[in-house]
Amino acid sequence: MVLRRWLPESPPTWTDILIGLLILVWIPLNVGYLQTIYWGWLLFGSVIGLVSVGPLTNSPIGEQVGTWFRKIGVLGRAISILSFAVVVWIIIGQVNIPSEIVTSVVGGFMISLFLYLLLHLLYSGEISGWKR
Repeated sequence: MVLRRWLPESPPTWTDILIGLLILVWIPLNVGYLQTIYWGWLLFGSVIGLVSVGPLTNSPIGEQVGTWFRKIGVLGRAISILSFAVVVWIIIGQVNIPSEIVTSVVGGFMISLFLYLLLHLLYSGEISGWKR
């Protein structure tokens, strides 16, 4: 089954659930305020999100990146994430992209992450040691 290859072996943790709840708060606070939601860009963000957490993560390249990311430790991961955020922030400041488009893409990505987490939770049937 395709889901077996795309979903982790272990059930989601409480941290994963907390992130899912934060996504549920983020979406209406950021996408809900838009006067214009760019549905095409929202769909684009959703597709990119689903591809990145499913087939891309489980590809040979995705597994190599995951191994490297775990190997660099917590501090290395924090530095990598912050560096990426700074680069994105600098690029957004230099390129004139309407904020509605950016928010629509990120909103779609967030929706796909939430759906992936929900699917993972339903598929595993438990949260890190807590069974229903």
